[in-house]
Amino acid sequence: MVTAPNPLPGTAIMCLTQGGCQLGLRLAAAMGDCRVFVPQRLALPDSSGPEVQYFADWNQTFAEVFNSYQRIICIMAAGIVVRSLAGHLQSKYRDPAMVVMDEKGQYAISLLAGHLGGANRLAGQTAQVTGGRAVITTATDAQGKTAADVLAVEIDAVIDPPQNLKLINRCLAEDQPVYLYSPWPVKPAVVPGFTARHWPGANPGEEPLAANRSLDQGELATPAVIISPFGISVRPAVLGLKPRNLVVGIGCRRGVDCQHLQAALDQVLEGYSLDRRCIRSLASLDLKAQEAGIMALAEEMGVPFQTFSREQIAELAGTYPASAWVEQKTGVGGVCEPAARLGSHRGMTLVPKQKIGPVTISVAMERSWWWDWGLEPGNI
Repeated sequence: MVTAPNPLPGTAIMCLTQGGCQLGLRLAAAMGDCRVFVPQRLALPDSSGPEVQYFADWNQTFAEVFNSYQRIICIMAAGIVVRSLAGHLQSKYRDPAMVVMDEKGQYAISLLAGHLGGANRLAGQTAQVTGGRAVITTATDAQGKTAADVLAVEIDAVIDPPQNLKLINRCLAEDQPVYLYSPWPVKPAVVPGFTARHWPGANPGEEPLAANRSLDQGELATPAVIISPFGISVRPAVLGLKPRNLVVGIGCRRGVDCQHLQAALDQVLEGYSLDRRCIRSLASLDLKAQEAGIMALAEEMGVPFQTFSREQIAELAGTYPASAWVEQKTGVGGVCEPAARLGSHRGMTLVPKQKIGPVTISVAMERSWWWDWGLEPGNI
């Protein structure tokens, strides 16, 4: 069982001409999860349906679409879109991806939020449908390198601090070395343009968790990007990418409130130097599916709460220290540690069971696709 936030909107396709409408419907059919916005004057029986919405006021509709969709394709002149954007732009971290196409589909121009919003990728997708050409102008892409904000999107990571992003991407674009650190090996194909460095404090074959949870940044070559769930202090020319791939397993006595659970979690995260922004979900036994405190904690953190059956947890028997008392109460030898591992697709345990009053907590990390587990820890 999983409780999760509502899914985000898909793609809006905005048209102003008959030719643009035809191309918009073609794109929607090929890409899926799209809504085509068409002027009321072009309403035709063969272009009606749930994926089409007619409008009378362009400026009002543009504003509504800009604030509601993560991806927008405008099939019209770029100048119209540029003028319409005035007053709506917020920041590269919040603006939607916007692509402009001509009505023949010859060019798909990544106009706004190319990296973080995904407009560069969207331009490529639309050009593939039409047989046209994606026009990408971001400097790192022109140099054939992965920008740090693109990397963050690909590995679903929080950028910390955002103000250091410009320096890192500028160095990449100007072909200056940008050093990459990670406590676990990263596949080289994921990070073209970066210069890999050994994780400080980790000896060959030694798990970084035991060697050095928090980096002594005096040892770092800079400018640097650090991919890690561990906390690092902010300093110039160092950018942290915090992957959201941690699952917190929680067990507790009935009726423990959200405040106590939050305090216990904070204690664990601080003790193991883990960044709470890396938490992807909470997990527990299905007996706790309606536990008000855990449900409130998940809602407060904005993450899903997933639960697992006794049978699922029993499959991990022998891989964690069992408790006779817990088995008597729940029918399984443990809750938090196996639940965290199941929630992370049987990933690795970073924090074994921690008992804090009436609460038990464990943290597991998914073995994400971009890590190369064929290499030694501490190497990239």
